[in-house]
Amino acid sequence: MKIFLTGASGFVGRNLAKQLIASGHAVTAAVRSSSDISKIPEQCSVVTVDLYSVKSLSQHLVGIEAVFHVAGAVKARSGEDFDKINAGLTAALVNAVKIQNPNILFILASSQAAAGPGDNGPQSSYGRSKLLAEQVVTSLSRYIIIRSPAALGPDDNETKSFYNWARKGITVTLGNNDVRFCIISISDLSVFMAKLLEKPKAIGKILQPSYPKLVSWKEIHKSMEKATGRKILRIPVPSCCVYTAGFLAELLASFTKSRLLLDREKAKDITSSKWLNKQDEVENITGWKPELSLDETIRRAVLPTQQQ
Repeated sequence: MKIFLTGASGFVGRNLAKQLIASGHAVTAAVRSSSDISKIPEQCSVVTVDLYSVKSLSQHLVGIEAVFHVAGAVKARSGEDFDKINAGLTAALVNAVKIQNPNILFILASSQAAAGPGDNGPQSSYGRSKLLAEQVVTSLSRYIIIRSPAALGPDDNETKSFYNWARKGITVTLGNNDVRFCIISISDLSVFMAKLLEKPKAIGKILQPSYPKLVSWKEIHKSMEKATGRKILRIPVPSCCVYTAGFLAELLASFTKSRLLLDREKAKDITSSKWLNKQDEVENITGWKPELSLDETIRRAVLPTQQQ
């Protein structure tokens, strides 16, 4: 198929591009003029696009059969910035699809944060912006929404230091002992997303692929010790301290005008014990289940030079 992909310069996007190419698809990667394209697979056709411009986008959708919209922001200066990037970019691309060919299959990479802990709705500006993006996409006739949890794997700039410290024998875990969360390996997520092109029953659905059970920090820690073959000192940071760190980060950002990866809203998300695992729904609808065990997922993330 002829695929139009946004976000190919990012962690999820470039891994998805590799999987789509390996599956025999032709991929057009839409990037900003400021994007670092060095890690985008060379087999992709790279086009520079104004992602907020319906006109700029629509001219590249001629002959396209499916769109994967992965571009977005995981950190921003404000809720308005999250909305502009995550919902605004989606709206522009959806409008371009409607103009060029409304029957294109549109696959949105959203986030579990759009559902919020316990499926009670988003409790962060990031999650709300992702939910807004989902609502825009549902105006199309053929769409699939993927609410991915945290994707783990090598070469992720946001988690690289965490794995570096693990190799040195130290980890920091966030939240109290009752914290449980969903994860997925970047390998499994990429395969799942690519296979959706062959899953007509997934059209019109919101899917949350993940490792089939909720995971604790203690389990992550044990898997890292197995991967490194050594004891690792685990430094637990209680939820109250995570909230305090979020507040201090907000205070610092008010002076530096920097984009926040952690604030008080994100602190609530990452220390919640109410996240729901819905992999059973995914398997019922698509027949797909992840291939990698928790130990193998962590091994690949911690020891990227030992990839098979």
